[in-house]
This record gives sequence, structure tokens and C-alpha cells, in this order.
Amino acid sequence: MKKTALAAFLVAMTPVAAQADLLFTVGAKANAWTAEPSGQVDDGVSADSETDGLGLDSDSGTNLTVFFEHPVPVLPNVRLRQTSLDLDGSGTMTRNFNGVQYTGQVDSYMDLSHTDATLYWGLPLPVPYVDINLGLTARMFGGEVIVEGTTLTGNQREEVELDFAIPMGFLEAQVGTPFGIYAQAEINAIGYDGNALTDTVLTLGYDLPVPVVDLGLEVGHRAMSMKTNKDTTDIETDFDVSGIFYGASFSVGF
Repeated sequence: MKKTALAAFLVAMTPVAAQADLLFTVGAKANAWTAEPSGQVDDGVSADSETDGLGLDSDSGTNLTVFFEHPVPVLPNVRLRQTSLDLDGSGTMTRNFNGVQYTGQVDSYMDLSHTDATLYWGLPLPVPYVDINLGLTARMFGGEVIVEGTTLTGNQREEVELDFAIPMGFLEAQVGTPFGIYAQAEINAIGYDGNALTDTVLTLGYDLPVPVVDLGLEVGHRAMSMKTNKDTTDIETDFDVSGIFYGASFSVGF
């Protein structure tokens, strides 16, 4: 992070703050995520099989993140992330979905879009180029699953909402180098009462030699695994989506 006169003033006036980050930092990240689905949606209904399932295809989603970090002890830093991900496909299915027996060609659509609100604290490590953050994430899904196709009584369309919120633990570690290259690992996870959600992000980045601001290029892999029961959503899910992403980051200290 780039140090300014404000940082020196804060250290002089507030000795405790010297153990935390020296600057107020505002930043943003944006990336495109090529996501590949697998697993089951509803009991026994394959998400990706075209011969006996929904036939959902891989698609490109987006992740937009903004964050604010500060040197004030105790108070958490804040990060917001919006993930937009729509999957669709076609398959042949002879299975029950949401209480309806399908017997042939189906067209399907799944919206896994969600918003994360994360509060986190940085550990005061006396190790250069190493940062570790701990916190809590509230993830709010606002999606749906739609299946339309041939049933025993003709063509029928079923819609099930994936509209729920879930809390998760948050852990992030970043290792930098004097050459601008850095590696980062992040995990959000929880498991309770037959529900489980794990979201892992591995990133390799490079800070461009640009004065005044931090501007970086990033590439990585994101994998999200979700298991829910009917107490959480209207259908049971045991579903994975993962793939490569690439994007850019920006931050400025003041």
C-alpha cells in the first residue's frame, strides 16, 4: 500500500493504529468467470447430463467487488461482491422435478446470482508481504431454477426460487513479492442441518508499475459447492460450479 502524510499522522496520534493497516484504502475488482456446472438439482436430477438430466451448459458469469479498509482497530473492514451467473441448456429427462414427472425433451435455466457482504479483520503479522484476513460473510441468493418440457399430461413449466440468505465464515491469505507478483487464497464456508456451502477462490495477480494507484491483472480459479435441503429451498440441491476467471483490480490509499 502507498503511504502518505495522513498515514504518518495517524501513526503519531494513535499508536495502537500502527499495528493495523496504515491507510484508508478503497478498491474494486472485476472479472469474468467461465463456470462449469455439475451435480444434482432436486433429488436425482442431473444438472449437466443431456441424456437423462437438465443438460445445463457452462457459461460466463461476472464478479464485481468493492472494498474499504481502514486503520481503526476493532472496527471491521467491509467488502461487497456481486456475482451474476445464469446457466441454461437442453436435455432429455425421465425424472421427477418439483413433483412433476417429465418424460422427454426439457429446456432448463438456473440463476445462481448472489450478493456477499463481508466484514473482516486483518491479523497484525510481523511478516513482510503476507496478509491474513478473518471475518464473516452474509450471502444472499436471488435466483431460480426453471424446467419446461414434456410431461405425462403435455408440456409444462416449473419454476422454483433459489431465494435465501446464509452466513459463512471467511478466511483470506495473500502472499506478495517485491516484483509485484502475488498469490491469494480465499474461502467462505459453512455447514449445518443438512446444508453446506463452500466457495474457494485461488488467484494469481500482478501489480502494474503505475504511480499513485494500485492497478493489477488477475487470473484464477473459483469453485462453489452448494448442498441444501427443503427447509432452506423448495428443492434439495447437491450442486457444484467451478471454472477459470480473469480480470483486473484497482485500489487507492489516502
